[in-house]
Amino acid sequence: MIKTATQSSSSSLSITPFIPRPEKPWNEARIKHLYNRLGFGATREEIEAGLLMTPEALIDQLLDGAEAHNLSTPPYWAEWTNEDYNGDDDLYFTHKTEFRVRWLSEMMNEGIKSKMALFWHNHFVTEEQAYGCNSFMWSYYKLLHDNAYGNFRNFVEKIGKEPAMMVYLNNVQNIKQSPNENYARELMELFTMGADNGYTQRDVEQVAKALTGWRFTWYECRTDDFGLVDYFFDEDIKTIFGISGFYGYDDVHELIFTRRSEQVSKYITGKLIKFFAYDKINPLINEALATTFKDNNWEIMPVLKQLFNSEYFFEDNLIGANIKSPIETIISQYKMTGLTYPQDVDYNTLNDINYYIFTLGQELFNPVNVAGWKGYRTWLNENTLTSRWNISTQLSFNYSDEAKGKLLQLALDLSPSINDPAIITQVVANHFLNHELEPNHLETAIDYLKGEIPENYFEDGSWNLYYDEAPDQLINLLYFLMRLPEYQLS
Repeated sequence: MIKTATQSSSSSLSITPFIPRPEKPWNEARIKHLYNRLGFGATREEIEAGLLMTPEALIDQLLDGAEAHNLSTPPYWAEWTNEDYNGDDDLYFTHKTEFRVRWLSEMMNEGIKSKMALFWHNHFVTEEQAYGCNSFMWSYYKLLHDNAYGNFRNFVEKIGKEPAMMVYLNNVQNIKQSPNENYARELMELFTMGADNGYTQRDVEQVAKALTGWRFTWYECRTDDFGLVDYFFDEDIKTIFGISGFYGYDDVHELIFTRRSEQVSKYITGKLIKFFAYDKINPLINEALATTFKDNNWEIMPVLKQLFNSEYFFEDNLIGANIKSPIETIISQYKMTGLTYPQDVDYNTLNDINYYIFTLGQELFNPVNVAGWKGYRTWLNENTLTSRWNISTQLSFNYSDEAKGKLLQLALDLSPSINDPAIITQVVANHFLNHELEPNHLETAIDYLKGEIPENYFEDGSWNLYYDEAPDQLINLLYFLMRLPEYQLS
């Protein structure tokens, strides 16, 4: 059964800062919740460090650190054109695969900035299969990461001139002689205001004309000739939101962010709530965040800090109430075990993960359509759930010796006992599920940990975590935990 968050208590409607108190303490569960939503889970070391900090100090550290973290070191092929590949399709696809693996490794090793970029990837959607150019893919990735915590208005202005976006939504083909409305429509419907929210079809047509004329040689994977071509720009008067003028690219954005600020602010903060807090938007929380968004001149970071510091975010009924995406499901498994690339996880494993998340419906750089992955309940059905079980356990059974060693060390760090299977099982389960197992599940989980070790070894205390088979026993325990409904939640 999937948990549904309720809004029964008055504090659940509060955007005021969270203050720990006996009935609502700052504890491991809330620290894990924070890391699960901000990133892809927490290591034991991160949890212990968080317990020594105030909520505000930890949130500031994580967000400020993520903003400062540079993930934009370009690959050597970052500016390659079709001419540079010279028809070498194998090299072209090798670079594409390596880049997806790179993003996955960043999610595993650092996580928080990568998670924010993933949010924007599903907001400013492009599909690599539509533009088919590795250098455009790199430029798009760089834009997502460099602007993840910055100014949203600037972000929107930049995304409209991003080569991947211009090709994907046809604005490179939008010319005075034959206007193309695709980008104009999605600019308002998906990127700033929301569907049917403050604009008309007439506005779409007029915005499209204002966005005409931007050109480059996209079919050769080149941008060195990018610019506004006067011959293709519609210089006539346009009427947008009932106001007429000789509008161009910059004017469109000025109109959206001044004349439709209410729609923009609530639409974007609502999407942040759905992704980072809960799928059902609380209107009072959204109103408060939208006000902060406008008051801070469209800066993203103040909104995030207000949300993550709020009483609302740390409500008990929001913990474990979201369904993990395929990427979250797999990457969190490695992150919570304390594994990193390339120390514990090799390139081939990450390439396998790249394939597995594709089979589960979440291919990096190729969301399902311009509206992106819907998320939440759409991630799970009887087929995908079985595939999640199989993939997660397959990956854990293929842990390297280094990875098994990390899992064993995690159990040793978590458990006050090295030879009581009940205690060991419970603390490991609590770490991966963020709650204690129910008695019937605990009994079964203990049996999975014990495996084929004779019962008398546990009765006389001769078995402990330093036993040679212990790492494989812990893998067997994970096999059971990954099949519990709670494992699919964060």
